[in-house]
Amino acid sequence: MTKAQLRKVYIQRRNQLSQAEYNDFNRALLVQFQQLDLSGVGCIHLFLPIHQRKEPNTFLIRNWLEETHPHVLRVIPKANFANNTMLNYADDADLELATNAFGIPEPVTGNLIDVSQIDLMLVPLLAFDIKGYRVGYGKGFYDRFMSQCRPNTKFTGLSFFDAVERIDDINEFDRKIHNCITPKGLVSLA
Repeated sequence: MTKAQLRKVYIQRRNQLSQAEYNDFNRALLVQFQQLDLSGVGCIHLFLPIHQRKEPNTFLIRNWLEETHPHVLRVIPKANFANNTMLNYADDADLELATNAFGIPEPVTGNLIDVSQIDLMLVPLLAFDIKGYRVGYGKGFYDRFMSQCRPNTKFTGLSFFDAVERIDDINEFDRKIHNCITPKGLVSLA
């Protein structure tokens, strides 16, 4: 299937989740995230969810990290829709969040963090394949951003659903994730 086809299918699959299923999947993602070895990770980039799109609730992961790994710097992105880029802000006492016109909670003020500090990035997606390619909403924000990261930055997707066999229309701008957390466990990708 193409990205556009997968996007349509997986948006519909998310929309069909009951609130109870959505809550259960989010709790299971948190449990699976808690199994990650975070030794050597000093900075984690995590997107914040668009709740009306039933994206994985990364606020649960954010809260758990704050409680159990306070030494790990959490960074939150802010999208610039004029040029499809992102800035990163420290998730600290100076961070102020607001929901933008697209329903994305994002920083309005705070301390900027350079992309070179990121050790682990949680990457949003609608679907992913067994080779590590992903389908997002189609703007390319994360593919561009991932290409700016250090070569040893780890990219971990979050998905309510299992991998598909193949995304048919991959191109040279698509960046792979290294693994993906699903409610069933951590999937290592080729």
